[in-house]
Amino acid sequence: MKLNKLFLMAAMGLGLFACNNNDLVEGSAPNGTQEEGTTYVGFTLKFNDTNSRADGTEAGTEAEQKITRAYVMMTSEDGTTFEKVLDMTAPANGSVEGYYQDNKKFLFQTTAGNHDFYAVINPDEVPTKDGNISDYFNTAKDLPLTTITTNNSFMMSSCEKKTFYVNDNITQTQALDGTANSFTIDVERVAAKVTMTCENTTLTNATNNAGGTITTPKFTLKGGATKSYRMAQSAINEIAGNAWTYTSSETDVYVKTGSETDLHKLATPVYCLENLHNNYYQKNTTYVDIETTFTPAKVVNCLDQLDVNPDNNLKNNSTTGSFFVVRSGEHAQNYLMKSDLLAWQKSKNYVENQSNEISKNPDHFPAGVESISEEYVNGKCFFGPIWIGQETADASTAPVTRNTWYNLKITGIKLPGEPHEPEIDDTGETPLVPPTNVAITLSVMPWNFIDRGINLQ
Repeated sequence: MKLNKLFLMAAMGLGLFACNNNDLVEGSAPNGTQEEGTTYVGFTLKFNDTNSRADGTEAGTEAEQKITRAYVMMTSEDGTTFEKVLDMTAPANGSVEGYYQDNKKFLFQTTAGNHDFYAVINPDEVPTKDGNISDYFNTAKDLPLTTITTNNSFMMSSCEKKTFYVNDNITQTQALDGTANSFTIDVERVAAKVTMTCENTTLTNATNNAGGTITTPKFTLKGGATKSYRMAQSAINEIAGNAWTYTSSETDVYVKTGSETDLHKLATPVYCLENLHNNYYQKNTTYVDIETTFTPAKVVNCLDQLDVNPDNNLKNNSTTGSFFVVRSGEHAQNYLMKSDLLAWQKSKNYVENQSNEISKNPDHFPAGVESISEEYVNGKCFFGPIWIGQETADASTAPVTRNTWYNLKITGIKLPGEPHEPEIDDTGETPLVPPTNVAITLSVMPWNFIDRGINLQ
């Protein structure tokens, strides 16, 4: 069986598989008896779901569960170094210790008493015998996403140091078949997962009846951590030199097109490192921006004077293009297409040399328009920032936790957002504030999963 075909098959009961033709024997002494002063202990690994804030566990994709290498480590007596490191990809080959495929267990030979154990899967750096435990697990490392998602697989580690009392005089068979000295180590992914979904693209403005449609909404994750620990820490520990500069590529928001359900499972994910603080400021908190193209359904009908019939002052529109929001005048909060305004100004000779530059002279606007917004170039609109881990719109914290799936669900929208990307204060200690154009429903599941609804305004 090829090693590269070995995969982690279940999210709730994680089983490790490796090629191993070892015959199980009772002991390693020459006569097959158990050596004096030794005992055996066996380990299986499974995903951790103890920190879930929702019912049930979301299974990951094949890539999110794939195992290329796995290691279980036992510490030295003083607990500072790894006394033994068992590698799933290097089976026992006739020795007692190693990974046993049939039992899906790592088998250690050791002495009775308390021992500490750790595990790591698909590591960026392979643990070694006599390696320093504090440096490996309790020291923050530069862990870019390209490092912890190498070869389309995710780095995972034990959730915490596990101390087990190992009983004496336990045979290999007992340890392997689970009747004694048989333990489980929970593992979790170092990364967090973020998706975004939308129920409908036909959305009505909260401040007028013009309406409109958004198309090709995309989101970009920003402010992601650049450093993390290989294993989660028991308390928040600020990481020196963490730049919070990771930015993802633009990613599609999954928009419902029919009767499909569980949209988050269909959405394209992005990943980031956990981001935990005692104090959350805009400069150190992970967030997303949304970009979309908006086509107003009704726009200002450029007239020299308002028509007595209000319906004639607005006209239907299906053209996607640059537009303005009327800021003041009787048409305030309605949309004005740049092409319509430019044509009207040209007809009045308000545009010099028939250029395509809009005149901003207040006397050069049609009836009902006194001032206009910045141009929404080609209909591009932006919403945010949306603090990923912010569970309520007015929360002052927004933690991003490893092995957690955050889904940001757009449930409403106040159009048209802003004509440029949102800006944050990345210099001072500005607190998190809810974006004026966003309200979100956030959900969390294990992976863990979080589903949070967004009301874009």
